Amino acid sequence: MDSTEFVNHFIGLLVIANPLSALPAVLRITQHMTLSEKRRSGIVSAIAVGIILVMVTWIGMPMLMILGIQLPAFQIAGGLVLLLLAFSMLNAEESSMKSTPVELKEKKTDSAAIVPLAIPIIAGPGAISSVIVSVNVYPGLVNQLLITTSCVLVALVMGILLYFASNLERILGKSGINIINRVGGLILAAIAVQSLANGIIGIFPGMK
Repeated sequence: MDSTEFVNHFIGLLVIANPLSALPAVLRITQHMTLSEKRRSGIVSAIAVGIILVMVTWIGMPMLMILGIQLPAFQIAGGLVLLLLAFSMLNAEESSMKSTPVELKEKKTDSAAIVPLAIPIIAGPGAISSVIVSVNVYPGLVNQLLITTSCVLVALVMGILLYFASNLERILGKSGINIINRVGGLILAAIAVQSLANGIIGIFPGMK
């Protein structure tokens, strides 16, 4: 993995995690908290996201092998998940795959920061799929360390954005958040199509 590929992976993972799509849930869950509690919730959520993504980096592929799942099948499944998330973002909607109404009712500061904010709202199926596929596309210890660094950087950016969630909502407004969601959705759709194409070629190599 060279520097360009590293930057592309970081940006792609950040787009998939999409902190701006998590803002409505963050604000809803923390609406009765003090400012310090809201900021603590953002930090706890970011730490949880980092731990989840780093764990997936190191044990995701072995888990697939244990379950007997081939990478092309996972690429296709992951691509479909990303495509559904992209459609939700293009429509400025919160995807139902990221959270359920029951999950969003949880109001406790630390537990809500982990479930549903960290997982499945931020580190959801799309982000987890992307990390597992990247580990296979860029094998080797050095590349795994680079992917781990990318995951940590994504968690850091998430932490900063969630820490200032209330300020961001005031600055961007609903229209601003929707515009950024749609641009991110378009990028994510392209990533999803590429993942689907790679998976199909992996299953049917004669189509290459």
